[in-house]
Amino acid sequence: MFFSNRRYNIIIITFIALLFIGSVVFLGARSNLEVQEIFEEQYTEQQTLNAKQISSGVTEFLNEKIVALEVIAGAENGVPDDFYMRSFKSLYERSQGFYALEYIDESGTIVSGYPEDRTPLGYNLHENNMDQAFQKTKSMGRTYITDPTYTFEDELAMYVWVPVYSGNDFKGTVLAIIRIEEITERVIQSYDSSAGYVYIINDRGKLLYRSDKPNETGKNYFDILNEPDQDRLYILGEQTEGKEGMGRFEELNENNELEEKLVSYVPIQWYNQVWSVGVVTPVPFITSIVRSIYLKQATFMIITTFFILFFTSLISLIFFSWNRKLEEEVDKKTEQLENSNQRLQKLNRVKNEFLSMVSHELKTPLTAIRTSSEFLREEDYDRETQEEMLDLIIRNIDRQSRMVDDLLDISRIESGRMVFKEEKVDLKEIIDNVIQMMEPMATKHGIAIERELDNDPRVKADKDKLLRVFVNLLNNAIKFTADRGESIKIKTEETGDFVEISVIDKGIGIPENEQEKIFEKFYQVDSTSRRKVGGSGLGLAIIKGIIEGHGGSIRVKSEPGVGSTFVFTLRKWEE
Repeated sequence: MFFSNRRYNIIIITFIALLFIGSVVFLGARSNLEVQEIFEEQYTEQQTLNAKQISSGVTEFLNEKIVALEVIAGAENGVPDDFYMRSFKSLYERSQGFYALEYIDESGTIVSGYPEDRTPLGYNLHENNMDQAFQKTKSMGRTYITDPTYTFEDELAMYVWVPVYSGNDFKGTVLAIIRIEEITERVIQSYDSSAGYVYIINDRGKLLYRSDKPNETGKNYFDILNEPDQDRLYILGEQTEGKEGMGRFEELNENNELEEKLVSYVPIQWYNQVWSVGVVTPVPFITSIVRSIYLKQATFMIITTFFILFFTSLISLIFFSWNRKLEEEVDKKTEQLENSNQRLQKLNRVKNEFLSMVSHELKTPLTAIRTSSEFLREEDYDRETQEEMLDLIIRNIDRQSRMVDDLLDISRIESGRMVFKEEKVDLKEIIDNVIQMMEPMATKHGIAIERELDNDPRVKADKDKLLRVFVNLLNNAIKFTADRGESIKIKTEETGDFVEISVIDKGIGIPENEQEKIFEKFYQVDSTSRRKVGGSGLGLAIIKGIIEGHGGSIRVKSEPGVGSTFVFTLRKWEE
């Protein structure tokens, strides 16, 4: 009787419809909020990884410069007759980043420097009341770095003071001036800050760099902020104390409107300096990425509401249709988010492995260099022992240089800046040269190098880079061939317009599931710090980049315990 009343039926249907609509709206809004929270969390993690990468890059760049300065200042033969001019010139030209190098004698007078047009020769620090850092370095007896300040040319720079001693007598300091702009250009230029910006401050709050407002560099960050909120002040306080973290704050955008932003910050600590790098992204930028999901869900709710209110007879069919599409879209977006999360986890793992590997590969030669240097400094040794220690230092410096060269080469390959000077190359001559180069190492391991050439092949290639390919492949083959008495073969075969070159060894081999990955940068079959064979994991990635840059290809055939065959192709030379 109750449901036979049309008026009551309409009220009940309307109530159920409104209840259903309210549930859909609530669940949709909650789903949107959860999706946005997940995406913001993943984006913030990526921001933190970027900040850590920048921090690591700045620290490595500056430590490299200071180690070189300390090597020059710590020479055992005292102050040279030319007051370090030759050392300054060599270091300036070979190591990029220095603005000027100077030697200040014990009286506080600048007596030499390079480049000469940037060196105020005869300038006395005591007479001009500029001797605070000089005196502090003298009293400390070790390297001292002043807070970034302006040069005579009004450029923001940092001053590195390294004491010079002859025995126990203080002989002055080596002073290096490094512009902040040099550091940021070389370390941060690869970071895409189009959505937000990157900034660096020191522990006094001085702004050393800001990608979107370079004209504010050198100012105190607390002074240039326009009435910052408490969250912003808290974040800056954390940064000046050298802490790591993330947070939210509000800041005026280019339209002079308050805008919420996310920031991840990581400290940069070295010697007596404490800096902090911050990576900032506007929250609206992150929100815009997931806006497509919001639009689809909003459209769904509006159309669903319309059909519920005006076409109740079709509500079930329309609801199931749109709900199915929504589920598919959510599944698709969820899958995309999971894939993105997996890629981020893989990237994080690769970066962690890379940082561990780089730390190991850089620390090992540095430890050897330091140990040898301390060994030589302890007391006088015979000439033979000194030469052995110096040879060890030079080998480890060369080892570090090769690793830096590998990192630069992989950067050039990925950015397309590697230049190939192609010419007519005689493969027989190249192979003979590389066998001659690698034979001492192979003989030491009891391994023979053989060759099997098809006719007299000539290819179109960059001779120097092709030589590097052969050296790297033979070096790997020797390192991973454990049994003495085995042999390594270099074989060539003409196939159409290409020459196919094979490097065949009888080493430990590569598992099948690893063979597709070994050409990836930073990838190593054994990436732990306990691996028996060192390396940066860049060699095969560089080889692949060089071969593909020549228009060829490279592949590997391998079986654990049997050996490996690396096969690559090069275009034949056509007269």
